[in-house]
Amino acid sequence: MHGLFFAGQINGTTGYEEAAGQGVVAGLNAARQSRGEPGVVLGRESSYIGVLVNDLVTRGVDEPYRLFTSRSEFRLTVRQDNALRRLAPIGLGLGLYSDQERAMIERRFADEDAALRLAETTSVQPAQIAALLAEAISAPLSQSVKIAEVAKRQNVGLGELFAAVGVGADLARDAVTTAELELKYAGYFSRERDQAAKLRRMGKFALDAAAPYAEMQSLSLESRQKLAAIRPATLAHAARIPGVSPTDLQNLVLEMEKRRRQTEHAGS
Repeated sequence: MHGLFFAGQINGTTGYEEAAGQGVVAGLNAARQSRGEPGVVLGRESSYIGVLVNDLVTRGVDEPYRLFTSRSEFRLTVRQDNALRRLAPIGLGLGLYSDQERAMIERRFADEDAALRLAETTSVQPAQIAALLAEAISAPLSQSVKIAEVAKRQNVGLGELFAAVGVGADLARDAVTTAELELKYAGYFSRERDQAAKLRRMGKFALDAAAPYAEMQSLSLESRQKLAAIRPATLAHAARIPGVSPTDLQNLVLEMEKRRRQTEHAGS
């Protein structure tokens, strides 16, 4: 029903955290709808609340739903330490922060950027961190290298490297931690962010709410039945439906494009 927002057990979940997360989304969007403003959608790639809502809408529930980190395919990049980086832009766009809070957010972002920049531009001499590497049971340096390279080693902290060289003392510890993780796991994060970018592109591909899925013979029978029952709003939504294969998604794009061309031709 249009204009009706639910949260909690009525949606098939159990647990206080799940109810609270849904309450945030329901309350926010109920308020925005009452003011004639567009809704706010949190994606799977940006938050665990997005995973929760998307799972409930797309997969449904046959038992009380709990949100575990394993449910997210983006759990490497959707982390506690980078919550501000992921979600603060949404809050800023909604005008949720005070001047003091905005200043804090800006400082945190600046410190993260500064930590990465320092690590990538500052060199460390072998003698400066010989004891640090020995304690970490890590091979000693044979020549001067950038801090960013050493920080990729296991058991070697970026904050400790900064201290050994005498830089970065004014940076927030949490910001340095985030920068360290970005350096250590850059390859994994890059792949996951590429997947998130693909999901966002799919999210921009809208599906016709009245699409005649039953007539789309290029799709499997199971896919047609699932799509007709759930009526996904976007291709990304369709991709999360069990039984809809990658081949079905490719054919769905072709079917929707063909339908749009027919509609445009009929109207011309």
